[in-house]
Amino acid sequence: MEKIQFGKFLTKDSVIVLHGEDKKTVFDQMVAQVADLAHLDRDVVSRLVWKRENMMPTGVGQGLGLPHIRVERMDKPVILVGVCDSEIVDYETQDGQPVRVIVFIAADDADQEGYLSLLSSVSSKMRNAELINQIIENITKPAQILKLLQD
Repeated sequence: MEKIQFGKFLTKDSVIVLHGEDKKTVFDQMVAQVADLAHLDRDVVSRLVWKRENMMPTGVGQGLGLPHIRVERMDKPVILVGVCDSEIVDYETQDGQPVRVIVFIAADDADQEGYLSLLSSVSSKMRNAELINQIIENITKPAQILKLLQD
């Protein structure tokens, strides 16, 4: 199976600064952006992401949240990288650390293999404390964050 590089799905609209101190506030901002980029209904995106989150929180540790949903009839995956201007302490992470970077993935539910490959690509690249720190340091420079993620 060919490994999908998630960087190829990122555009200048994929990197946003999230304002707020709790998971609901930052999720609302991400849901709005994903819905706009993917031309989806915000309520649908919100319902799917919270359903997923309530089953099993997506705080993977090292300051990273990785919410992911599968939606019917999507042409291509939408990936959003949110950099939080405050620590999100109520995220429920595996290591108990607050979240500062959230990578939100919305992909077509018909392509299970592509979805898993995408998730694995994000996970392997982002489980890197140095990269997370560089993203946070460049919070005001989305173009620089994009470059970090596409290298």
